[in-house]
Amino acid sequence: MVDVKKNAGNLSLEGGKLCLDFTNTVDWRNDNKRRKEWLNNFSDLILWSRHVGILEEKTARALSLKASRQPDKARQIYKKAIELREILFHIFSSLAAERKPEDYNLSIFNRFLVEAMGKSCLVPLQNGFTWSFCPDPDSMDFILNPIIKSAADLLVSSDLKRVKICAEKSCGWLFIDMSRNYSRRWCNMKDCGNRAKAHRYYQRKCQEKKEYYSK
Repeated sequence: MVDVKKNAGNLSLEGGKLCLDFTNTVDWRNDNKRRKEWLNNFSDLILWSRHVGILEEKTARALSLKASRQPDKARQIYKKAIELREILFHIFSSLAAERKPEDYNLSIFNRFLVEAMGKSCLVPLQNGFTWSFCPDPDSMDFILNPIIKSAADLLVSSDLKRVKICAEKSCGWLFIDMSRNYSRRWCNMKDCGNRAKAHRYYQRKCQEKKEYYSK
């Protein structure tokens, strides 16, 4: 069996919404020693966008070529993407903790939203219309527009109350809890969930051993 190395193009998608999967491009967000960044440059951003379906392969190749010809612009948009990701994390992690997001973060997100909406257009469907984004052959930051729209849609939807943050304190991953009784606690039961179970088991055995020798 081939062991595929983990990268921005094969990350687990546990968020349930595009914008939350975007915030989850950092592993162990709250543990400085283990923290792992998966979006290290514009190429990683393209790789992740291809993975989640924002880009088709042909568009991804064209964007990569454009980035190689305009490296300064690619770095600028990469920094913009990371700023967006951190703003979204602060907003949704606050809501998951039943706290009001800071006005500062909402203000910055609204600037992202205004810019994205300025590039939006109506696209006809069989039975109506839908919002999309106008093609711009000179743009490289269009890659962020679906993420911005996903966040805005979630903020005004009934699913907002289902946003949770993984119960593993070091993790920091966000997700939509679609369980019937809102009982989901972990981003992934096989990962953080099992790790927590193993830790509780270890603590229990240590306590039992301590009690045994104290008799």
